[in-house]
Amino acid sequence: MAQKAPDMVVKSNSLIEASYTLTLNEMRLLDIALADLSSYEECDKHVTTLPEMIHIRAEEYAELYGVSNDMAYLALKEASEHLFTRYFTYYVSSDEFPSHKEVRRARWVQEIGYVEGQGVVMMSFSKRLVELAGKLKGNFSRYHLEQKAPLTSMYAHRLYEMMMQWRGSKTVPYVTYFELRERFGIEKKEYDRVTNFKARVLDQAIQQINKHTDITASYEQVKEGRSVTGFTFKFKAKSLRKPVLKDIKKTVTDAKPTATKRAPKVIPTMSAPQRNTFAHKLANQFDFIREYNAQTIGKSREQVITWIEQGLAGDEQRQEWRNYLLMAGYEFPDKLKK
Repeated sequence: MAQKAPDMVVKSNSLIEASYTLTLNEMRLLDIALADLSSYEECDKHVTTLPEMIHIRAEEYAELYGVSNDMAYLALKEASEHLFTRYFTYYVSSDEFPSHKEVRRARWVQEIGYVEGQGVVMMSFSKRLVELAGKLKGNFSRYHLEQKAPLTSMYAHRLYEMMMQWRGSKTVPYVTYFELRERFGIEKKEYDRVTNFKARVLDQAIQQINKHTDITASYEQVKEGRSVTGFTFKFKAKSLRKPVLKDIKKTVTDAKPTATKRAPKVIPTMSAPQRNTFAHKLANQFDFIREYNAQTIGKSREQVITWIEQGLAGDEQRQEWRNYLLMAGYEFPDKLKK
């Protein structure tokens, strides 16, 4: 069976909450590249072992975003050139001043390139971005590349990511008006009235999310007196059939043996107790239940667990669920770790 193309984008919560300004094409380019990064083994996810350049082809972009190959190449070339100069601002706890946040800035990429006439752009991530994206465990948020693909508003992209950060509770806690503007990269003179901000930013973002993605979202404004000070967001999964994934064929440079992506480990046969344990864990995963909505909707929890156990007994299904099993805490046997 051919292995599925990378579809899951994984970002740290620090990156989700970072402040930056990107164009739509730059965000789309990053999404494709970050989906590729998330497919690496944890032990391989280091700047020294990642490919020097990840190759992204125009036909991949064209198929996912519904444009011609020529338009896709122009979009990728322009996006990669602009991305080379971009940075993001994020916050970490200060070791020296524990009660304060430390403000940091980092580049998205350290090198870019493109092949004229071949419809290919290349990029290598900055060291800091590799640390803040692609991991399957810890304080990281996940979303499926295909779910964001139809969005054309950058604010819808950012808001959807924020919601995936809180997919467990399905409620994004209070975010101040000024913090939200900062995350969205909105300048002080842009939409400087709350009514304009709501009409041109929030309302349009919510409309796109509700129309094109796998969730339905809404927001409430919080006031102090007559002034709006912030917002809270709520969302829920739609009862939709499982989407058909795009066949995005990822390639990495093979000029050097060390730059070739390692084949992912295959999850071996599971014992009955293992299947039962991980069936319960997968049944609690928001992403898993959302993706396999067509197979789980209307079923009791016991029926869902039985269905998952049966799937884990088959090698093909077990490999398809590999990333979800890793997120649920699966660890390869010692002999496979070597």
